[in-house]
Amino acid sequence: MAEGLVVSIRTACEQDLPAMGWDGEYRRFRRLYQTAIAEAKMGRRVILVAEVDGSMAGQVFVQLGTSMAILRDGPSTGYFYAFRVRPPYRNRGIGTRLIQVAESEARGRRYRYAAISVAKDNPRARMLYERLGYQVVGEDPGEWSYVDDEGQLRSIREPAYVLEKQL
Repeated sequence: MAEGLVVSIRTACEQDLPAMGWDGEYRRFRRLYQTAIAEAKMGRRVILVAEVDGSMAGQVFVQLGTSMAILRDGPSTGYFYAFRVRPPYRNRGIGTRLIQVAESEARGRRYRYAAISVAKDNPRARMLYERLGYQVVGEDPGEWSYVDDEGQLRSIREPAYVLEKQL
């Protein structure tokens, strides 16, 4: 990590919703984020944010248990998603720390595996996950839909690799 960079990683709360929109770039996912925060309050997810000087530098969501058939044991897997680090903070160790804290959260809840998907056109992220011990276990067509912040149904197609790691 860059010298002098003070990073804090903490559990997200409702007050973080505006910052999770990253200056409008991810505003369309606001309803999904609201749902995830509500589910975190019920113990079904963990949402972590990384801050530098009081500003959000990164985030990762952890779904506690999954029905993804490709995984060894979905109910015992913490599935990481919505993982991102703001461009000015990339390659400074923040992504690594976020993943490590997410793994620790899953392990502390007695989950045995962690999994994450990475878009096929994102080789740098895949390299990070593999460096952290994740292995490709299959592919996902990455087809899903959601209702955006304006109430419109949106469809996504983002082919991805699925990676897994024993905790």
